[in-house]
Amino acid sequence: MININNAVQFQHLIWDRVMKHANVVVDATCGNGHDLLYLAERARKGCHLYGIDIQMKAINSSQELLQSNDIAEDVSLTFIHDSHDRALANQLKDEVIDLMIFNLGYLPGGDHQVITKPHQTIDAIKEGLEKLSKSGVITIVAYPGTTEGAEEMQILKSYLTDLEQKLYNVCHWHPMNQINNPPELFILQKR
Repeated sequence: MININNAVQFQHLIWDRVMKHANVVVDATCGNGHDLLYLAERARKGCHLYGIDIQMKAINSSQELLQSNDIAEDVSLTFIHDSHDRALANQLKDEVIDLMIFNLGYLPGGDHQVITKPHQTIDAIKEGLEKLSKSGVITIVAYPGTTEGAEEMQILKSYLTDLEQKLYNVCHWHPMNQINNPPELFILQKR
């Protein structure tokens, strides 16, 4: 059973539905690879998954995790060592994306000084929105429990609030009765 008070688990409900027809999936912050593994295990034949991270440590961890699990041979994986905004603008410029995910903040178990930056995250989302397929989805987990995370979430929330309603459905999910500023989830869908 999925814990509805856990943003990371709750988004799986959305991912599971999208993965039934997804051809191109982008993990814009692949971290230690757990989200990418979840997606790869549910990918249909011919799906191409991209894992992006600015830290080589994250790319290596993700590659090791996926290699140690049996991923279908007809699912392809590409790892990109770069910031998510630059990778989407330069290396995925011609892709049509069905699902793109972000797990903001810092690499679990890594250097807490290396964190996602609001302007790069917004630029990556803008690039992703331009490449999103019809009914394509973007999920973003934000972590308001730190000063930097709270600031990034407020900037993100402000940007997403102003997206054109005729073009995108935008939702914000957050736990109501939890302490310690738990992670919050933003969901975007192209109309």
